[in-house]
Amino acid sequence: MRYDKVRKNTPRVLSITSLTVAEFEALVPTFKHHWDEYYSHYTLKGKVCERISYGRKTGKLPLIADKLLFILSCLKNSPLQDDHGSCYDMTQPQCNEWIHWLADILRQTLKTLGELPERNAACLQYILQQDVLLDGTERPIQRPQDEDRQKSCYSGKKTHNVKNNLLCNAQKRILWLSRTFDSSVHDKKITDEQPLCLPAGITWW
Repeated sequence: MRYDKVRKNTPRVLSITSLTVAEFEALVPTFKHHWDEYYSHYTLKGKVCERISYGRKTGKLPLIADKLLFILSCLKNSPLQDDHGSCYDMTQPQCNEWIHWLADILRQTLKTLGELPERNAACLQYILQQDVLLDGTERPIQRPQDEDRQKSCYSGKKTHNVKNNLLCNAQKRILWLSRTFDSSVHDKKITDEQPLCLPAGITWW
């Protein structure tokens, strides 16, 4: 899979990444900056470079847009690493390494652009300016090996999940994200453990 092969198909880019082509390409310059910053100092194994590194055009992910497509599609669709790697002619271990490298680059990119949600509930009273919606969201994980951990993560729907509470506004922007809990923990209990500090006049739905 290569970005230049899917970029003209706007619905497909949206389904793969949750972003429009314009939104995707707006991320590319900042993502490239953080990638170049990392790759100029470290190897892909995380070791300090002894000489300047240059990206290979014959690599598994030759272009910066391919790297961004790789990590966005992984995070959006949560595929098995074997399946995701096969789309990019990678083995599962190679796919796992790329996910770890690029997820951190993407996090730095979103932080630079001011797009990461707040994690400290005490700060909400300073950043909220309109009514918000609170909801819980779950995401699947691999089945834990520990039996007690299996029970706490079992969702009752034949999957094992972890969950977070989040606050979003009418524009669907996530403003706050809670700590991660096992799926057996109720949304209300998460709120009790991480009480929200909302400013006066804000309605919490």
